[in-house]
Amino acid sequence: MKKITSLIKDIYNLFKEDKGCKLSDSKRDKIIDTCVENIRKQLTTSIMGKDKDEARLRMSNVGYPDRQLWYQFQNVEGERLRDNDPIKFLYGHIIEELVFCFAELAGHKVRDRQKETNLGGIKGHIDGRIDNILVDVKSASPMSFRKFEDKVLYSDDPFGYIDQLSSYATAEKADEAGFLVMNKLSGELCFMELNELEITNTEERIKYLKGMIKSDTPPDRCYSDIPEGKSGNYKLNVNCSYCAFKKDCWSDVNGGVGLRAFDYKRGRVYLTRVSKVPDVPEVRIN
Repeated sequence: MKKITSLIKDIYNLFKEDKGCKLSDSKRDKIIDTCVENIRKQLTTSIMGKDKDEARLRMSNVGYPDRQLWYQFQNVEGERLRDNDPIKFLYGHIIEELVFCFAELAGHKVRDRQKETNLGGIKGHIDGRIDNILVDVKSASPMSFRKFEDKVLYSDDPFGYIDQLSSYATAEKADEAGFLVMNKLSGELCFMELNELEITNTEERIKYLKGMIKSDTPPDRCYSDIPEGKSGNYKLNVNCSYCAFKKDCWSDVNGGVGLRAFDYKRGRVYLTRVSKVPDVPEVRIN
């Protein structure tokens, strides 16, 4: 049986004329047909607007920062999705299907796709196993891809990916797991492993979260604001700027006005303190 250590090389070899897929035509076609059918189902679900998750504690979000998770369970609408966001999410689903398809076509064993598992009363669905190794497939921007490739994620994990995979591994009693990641711009692949020592104990965190999300008082802010250049202005930490609840979370800043957003050429900046009004358009936060 093949091992996951050769997976990426084997996938790349699929696209080389002198190597290609070594499976029989019938087996190859069956794998591809399954992939296409899974993509068809996800596409149908997405374009019908039926892929929205209800607010509930699950393994995929136990690694979120406490305050962000608390807001998900309050009667707060949060920032509306941009029109293009559903397409971005669909793209991630398609990449996941393609990666598992490539793995099978390259002769690796894939099983337990979307298997339901449970830890501390919290349900989750693993992406699957490749060569008996628990894997979580991610699509990533070039910058995020490097965090997996260079293993920076061990120390800088704002979206709680390690806790997420650790929850799956603990529930499945797996002593090793890993992230199989595709750079959605270049098509590069990398595998970042988690061994027994790197798998975090999320059972205690789940117990804490069950009480925290029911509290009437929010936890401390996840991140502090930071200076914006030398103007005397302060802005959100980049991780806060991605949060859907930033408007409510920072409603007390700027003398009670709340966050103010300005569109620079480099992107939107959310100011918590405006000492000098920027000479760029100010935009409303929805």
